[in-house]
Amino acid sequence: MKNKFKLSKNQRYDFDITIAGDTYAGEQALPYVRAALRSPDTIAKGYVRQIEGLNKSAVISEISSSNPIVAASCGFTSGANTSTSEQVLTLTDMKVNEEICRGTVFPTWFGQGMDRNGNLPQAFGDFLLETVAAKAAAQLEIAIWQGASPFGTGFLSDDGTQDETGADASALKDFSEVDFADALAASDILTDMASVYNTVASDLSGLLTKPGAGFYMNNKTYGFYIQALAAAGSNQGQVSGAGFNLNGDNMTYFGYPIYRAPGMFNDTIVFTYPENLVVGSNSNSGFQEVRLIPKYEYDGSDNVAIVMQFAMGVQTAVATDGVYGSTVWS
Repeated sequence: MKNKFKLSKNQRYDFDITIAGDTYAGEQALPYVRAALRSPDTIAKGYVRQIEGLNKSAVISEISSSNPIVAASCGFTSGANTSTSEQVLTLTDMKVNEEICRGTVFPTWFGQGMDRNGNLPQAFGDFLLETVAAKAAAQLEIAIWQGASPFGTGFLSDDGTQDETGADASALKDFSEVDFADALAASDILTDMASVYNTVASDLSGLLTKPGAGFYMNNKTYGFYIQALAAAGSNQGQVSGAGFNLNGDNMTYFGYPIYRAPGMFNDTIVFTYPENLVVGSNSNSGFQEVRLIPKYEYDGSDNVAIVMQFAMGVQTAVATDGVYGSTVWS
């Protein structure tokens, strides 16, 4: 995207941040920070709830009630069956520090309009920022699921490792567990999905009525499901008698959608609903920053530095509202 904001030196914006000529902060950083924070597939396709404009943390409150009806009387008789719960979503500060040598770009078509003695053309600056933002988005897609430094805790692990220790410290640590005895494959994917579904139906049946409730898996696992449907034989997109629906990307299992999240681990299937998976960031606040620094003007090098500052984190809204199926529970 092109940066639609015209920057000028020493200009002051309403969010009370002074903008230098090579700094994009607050509102000015939005086009590039948004590209990084909103582009991971899981976020861009609406498979999670995104909360923007945070500073450091947010409290996610949930009210639950069961059997609130009591016998009528003249007095107030509390059923004591309504309660609140809170989950804290904490952001982790992160940054991007990259640089590129103008000398490697000058001879190429990217270098058109570039002057060795002048500033970078706006189009080239935009290109650099957009490219780095896209790479950051791909890294964040993995981070929100798998965790690890510098992101912190992800939905499936806290350290990027697919094992029980990481899962026990993940954002989904309180989900019901389903143990897959063997690595997932096309030959048994339907059995494994049935195990997840049966756990939901028997232990967490309320999830089945949640808006958007469905299965989360990565592209490899999704491919196994397609292969299994093909092997079972289809009839105009419906596998005979099985209740599985095949319609391009809009795959379902007994009517429940299947969400493809590329950042998830292999051999993992999660059942929950998008509003329960919360991704928070400081996008839309004055706390993110993007800078394109012409180092060649200051240190005698021929380099241009790209700097981004932002914060992000994940949490569940209701800690127990889901099923986490994996081989890590073996």
